[in-house]
Amino acid sequence: MYVGRIVAVGRSDEKSWVGYRVSSRSFPNRTAEVLGSSIMVSPKNPQDLAKNPYIAYNCIRTNGNAAIVANGTQADTIIEKMEDGFPPLDAIAFTLLAYSYERDELDTPRLAGAIRGRKAWLGIAMKGEFRVKEFTLKDGDAFMVATYEKTGFERLSMSGHDALEVSKAAFALPFEKPVCSASAMQADKGSGFELAVFNPA
Repeated sequence: MYVGRIVAVGRSDEKSWVGYRVSSRSFPNRTAEVLGSSIMVSPKNPQDLAKNPYIAYNCIRTNGNAAIVANGTQADTIIEKMEDGFPPLDAIAFTLLAYSYERDELDTPRLAGAIRGRKAWLGIAMKGEFRVKEFTLKDGDAFMVATYEKTGFERLSMSGHDALEVSKAAFALPFEKPVCSASAMQADKGSGFELAVFNPA
């Protein structure tokens, strides 16, 4: 089954995390890179941006106590709204309503997720439909939403002891056309996040 981009939230070893996977039929030549407190997805060939401007973006953004995950530039707006004082649910809802779906040939849905402490949120903006949901995470919980087929907020079998394991678990999910993956996991001590990516050789 091909589900496109995947956004996931969960909790393992008493640490909450966000996970992201690029699955792509049209632009498989992409990588994920940690850049400070963010993770960026970008094409290996910059000329691909002329074909589709939606294929490069920060898929994960973090600040001291929250992490955002998304399949587009909405991640930047969501974290800015949260830094302005918006509750995470409101920040995701406001941003997804403002951006709506991507205006590409597939009307690709926009996805978003967030974690703060034991709380997590998922959202999706499709053509003609919009949903946001809050979760309270228990250890071992994981939930996902994807751009195609898996557009509900579904339970997921996925975990990891650290961010790299979460990234690898996201890449290994049993859906077609994996390209690269990324994650942010709460740090062992105090606030902050450990970030990691997985780019297959």
